[in-house]
Amino acid sequence: MKTLVIHPHDPTTDFLSVIYIDHDWTVIRENTSKGKLVKAIKEHNHIIMMGHGSPRGLFGFQRLYIDSTFVQFLREKQCTCIWCNADEFVQKYKLKGLYTGMIISELGEAYDHCVKASLLDITLSNTLFADAMSEALQCTEDPVFKFKQLYDLDTPVGEFNKARVYFE
Repeated sequence: MKTLVIHPHDPTTDFLSVIYIDHDWTVIRENTSKGKLVKAIKEHNHIIMMGHGSPRGLFGFQRLYIDSTFVQFLREKQCTCIWCNADEFVQKYKLKGLYTGMIISELGEAYDHCVKASLLDITLSNTLFADAMSEALQCTEDPVFKFKQLYDLDTPVGEFNKARVYFE
C-alpha cells in the first residue's frame, strides 16, 4: 500500500514524526499547492494527515490546509486523521480509517478540558501517543485495540486521549 503523510511543519506537533520517520512513505511537511496535494493524494492508497485541526479540517501554514474540498479525493482512500476534532470531519464526510477526537497534546488543552496535567504528563503522553500510533498503524485487524494496548497511560490525560481514538 502506498502511503502519503501530510504533516504541516509545526514544532508543537513534531513529536508525531515518530509515526512515519522509519517508513518508506511520501511525506509532505512544507507548504504545497492544492494541485500538488490532490495529485499526491490520487497517487496513494493510505493518506495520513496529522497536526493541529478542527472539525473543518487540518490546519497548516496559517490556514485550513486540508478541508472539505479534498473530500472527493479522500473518500476512496484509507485515511488516518490525527488532529483535534478530526472525528467530526471524518463522520460528516463519511471517510474511513483511523481518526481522533479532541486529543490533549498541550497544557492549555488540558486546562480547557478540565483535565489535571503537568507539563511532564503532557510530554510523556505525546511520546507514548506517537509511539503507540506508529505501531497501531501497522495493525490491519483492529488498530484502535492495538493503540489502546500500547498507549497504556494511567493518567487523566491518558484516559482522556484513549477514549478519543476511533476506527471505521
